[in-house]
Amino acid sequence: MPSKLPRGTMLSSAPALLPSSGKPDTDDSISGCSEWLERQEEQEELVKKWQKIESHLIDEHRWFQLSDQECAILPEAAKLHAISERLDELYARNQRLLTKLSNGVATTPRGVACKLAVALALVHPDENKDAHRLIQSALRDAENISLKIRE
Repeated sequence: MPSKLPRGTMLSSAPALLPSSGKPDTDDSISGCSEWLERQEEQEELVKKWQKIESHLIDEHRWFQLSDQECAILPEAAKLHAISERLDELYARNQRLLTKLSNGVATTPRGVACKLAVALALVHPDENKDAHRLIQSALRDAENISLKIRE
């Protein structure tokens, strides 16, 4: 059964899905995944911003019919360029961190849940619905198991 939460909500709340032991987290996966998810969220917001600006340019300026010189004089073009550069930077940083996370070992249930949250972000439901739902299910299972252990 698919989650009723919007995709972004599930991803951003995943590190908090499992109760903390009350002790400081010693699992590096938690902080690494949280960092990755924050950047992913920023990327998604920037893509929405890009789409809004581009839609305006298409509607108001026939964006794709303009020459490079005509595009360059529009103030929105500078905004698109800045967004593009930031997206490239975020993507590169997340790729480096993803390699580190993939090679690292989660040492707590929260660390495992955080790694699953990153996997969920990487497997978009439109690209692989079954894998996306499997990862969602694994996150819910991890939460339920953690709650039972605490009882």
